[in-house]
Amino acid sequence: MSPASAHPAAHWLGLAVLVAVWGSSFAMTKVAVETISPAYVVALRMWVSIAVIAPLLLIRGEKMQGGWRIWLWYILLGAIGNIIPFMLITWGTKYIASGLAGILMGMVPLVVISLAHFFIPGERLTPKKTLGFLIGFSGVIVLIGPAALLDISRSGTALLAQIAILGATLCYAAHTISARLMPPVSTYQKTFGVLLAAAIISVPVALVLSPQGLTGASALSLSMTVLLGIFPTAIAGLILFWLITEAGPSFVSVSNYLIPAFALTLGVIWLGEHLSVRMLAGFALILSGVWISQMRRKRIAAQSS
Repeated sequence: MSPASAHPAAHWLGLAVLVAVWGSSFAMTKVAVETISPAYVVALRMWVSIAVIAPLLLIRGEKMQGGWRIWLWYILLGAIGNIIPFMLITWGTKYIASGLAGILMGMVPLVVISLAHFFIPGERLTPKKTLGFLIGFSGVIVLIGPAALLDISRSGTALLAQIAILGATLCYAAHTISARLMPPVSTYQKTFGVLLAAAIISVPVALVLSPQGLTGASALSLSMTVLLGIFPTAIAGLILFWLITEAGPSFVSVSNYLIPAFALTLGVIWLGEHLSVRMLAGFALILSGVWISQMRRKRIAAQSS
């Protein structure tokens, strides 16, 4: 692939859409959980995404591949890539600023390279990757606050919410590694199979955790939940696979820098969230860690183009 400046406008538009829909998902979640329990936000989000993807699969005339082994992969990926992280993010965002949640999610690529060291051949940790992870992790320490870590008993729900968001980054990293180990399947079939498995799992989870259902749900919260299913879940997934195929993973990795910034900005402008010096410092450290960890990869990509 040629240098970034040579990418066609369609690639940049696709990247901009990804950044916008993923970056705005934290603010939308913040509004959704005002009157809807996190479990039902996740369940509704999953079933809305199914309603979007299923017709596309039918239009393409693709039939789902059978076999229990493939469906076990769908269940695994649906759990660690959708249900568990969505639950953690949705619950965590209820108690902390959406912009802070977006910044913490910036750790995903750093957690990925750490897990890849153990599970993916040829993806060993290098000194630069290790340095990048340590710098990014120091950003997490700054965001949470050393005092909160030293006195957990007095830190309350806000600390647990931030830990939940970090747990989601671990889930997404495990999902990325697992997806690379999965037997080859059509992009549309994989997307639909994973989302369907997650949607089915989400129903009993919602019924058990929130037996009151949607009692008291506002129209605004419901509309935000529907938008979460359409854009950050279904549409963004398809755009992601298209961009990886057409522009390459190195180009898509640019989103790692932009999504936290978009989430932070939207939280301040739309929800009136407070922007603190500590948030900016942690944000800068995490992005610096991501940049350092990907330096060698970008240089190799440029030399091979």
